[in-house]
Amino acid sequence: MQLMAWSEPFVTGLETVDAQHHALVDLVNAAAPHLAQLGDAAVRAAGPLLDKLLHYAATHFRDEEQLMREARLAPDYVAQHQQSHKAFVAEVKLMQRQAEIDGNLSGNELLRFLTSWLTFHILWEDQKMAAQMQSIRGGGSPAQALAAVAGNEGAPQAVYTAALIDLFTLLTERNRTLVQANERVSLAQAELAAANQTLESRVQQRTAELAAANASLEQERQALLRSMARLEQTQGQLLQSEKMAAVGQLAAGVAHEINNPIGFISSNLSSLSSYLKKLFELLQAYEQQSVAPSPAIQAARIQADIDFLREDIPNLLQESSEGLVRVQRIVLGLRDFSHVDDGQWHEADLNDSLQSALGMVWNEIKYKVEVIQELAPLPPVQCIAAQLHQVFVNLLLNAAQAIATRGRITLRSKAQGEHVLIEISDTGTGMSEEVQKRIFEPFYTTKAVGQGTGLGLSICWEIIQRHQARIEVRSAAGVGTTFRITLPRAPRPAPQ
Repeated sequence: MQLMAWSEPFVTGLETVDAQHHALVDLVNAAAPHLAQLGDAAVRAAGPLLDKLLHYAATHFRDEEQLMREARLAPDYVAQHQQSHKAFVAEVKLMQRQAEIDGNLSGNELLRFLTSWLTFHILWEDQKMAAQMQSIRGGGSPAQALAAVAGNEGAPQAVYTAALIDLFTLLTERNRTLVQANERVSLAQAELAAANQTLESRVQQRTAELAAANASLEQERQALLRSMARLEQTQGQLLQSEKMAAVGQLAAGVAHEINNPIGFISSNLSSLSSYLKKLFELLQAYEQQSVAPSPAIQAARIQADIDFLREDIPNLLQESSEGLVRVQRIVLGLRDFSHVDDGQWHEADLNDSLQSALGMVWNEIKYKVEVIQELAPLPPVQCIAAQLHQVFVNLLLNAAQAIATRGRITLRSKAQGEHVLIEISDTGTGMSEEVQKRIFEPFYTTKAVGQGTGLGLSICWEIIQRHQARIEVRSAAGVGTTFRITLPRAPRPAPQ
């Protein structure tokens, strides 16, 4: 089926333009037999053709507009010609959307549109464009060239007018088809709405009956849940208190038993250091007095490596003394921990409490955590120091557990007016906003079953509230977490 035949009137004399026009006529003729069919076959054929038309338009219109600019055609004419290009692209895209969404594009409508546009574009617009280019090449100005083609509107003008009328008729028919389709959709929607209204009324009635039946059950369930939550919280706090009391008693006993040997070991190390110093001084005096030591003495001296011993023994004693100081700090921390529940208010330096807490947990964190201390001098704070010590221990352990392999914990402190600020930051996994909202709830934990009670931060919250202080958390997933505690220097102790 050949819808259009390429003939002499189509020739513009512009080689590139004519080749592209000829290709478009061949494209339409190849698609015409499929578009002339009815139903889905025409819709299936329309989709690929519309895609090819858009690709053709992008190339052909670009080349035509480049030729017009190079020939310096009148700007008004160029603008009008470009507008016809845009109208074609817009209409093709509209048909494309209709074919994809509605699936009711008529193949005959598409063929009528293409034949009308081809007739208008090739026989009228592009012939006028070619005539102006030829006039300008002959020495005429762009304005003269445009005036010449404007005054030569005979038979082509009639063809152009007929093509436009046919195009507008096609658009009117398509719009009428769309309106009819919309009316059918509206009618179906009205029928569906009526059916839905009836169904909704029945559902509402049934829902009301179920709601009335469940109202009393829901009230009873909520009351039971509240009672169970209070019971579970009380039981958990009791178990935690008993556990902490037992650990405190054990810590107190261990601290007492270790403290005595630490005392005489420290004294012995000091004496040993003094004795060794005197021995080395005596040995040096003998060496200075002896002009020529015997071969046996020289061999013994080499065997003992006196020079190495004189250098290494003080270092060993110094390391032992430093290790002993660390043990003393741990014992002090155990002693403080054993008085968690003494409930006595007194003045304390919270930097010392932080250092003591760090010593308590150091063995748990030292292999994967770098600790940075940014501690400023603090004024004394009226507090229950043992309870704040428990808070610091808990936050340090949580910070270490949030770090998977290697990370950093930063301790900060500073005075701010009548308050003291303590910060414990880590570079761990961080928390989402939802987790941050619940971390101080009793029994809430993100740890696996059996690895946490969910009471640690809850108890910290209660201790902070007892001190009329604030605890705040800043965190972001994958970045880390910072806990800030703001304590008044002289709170009014709550009744115990």
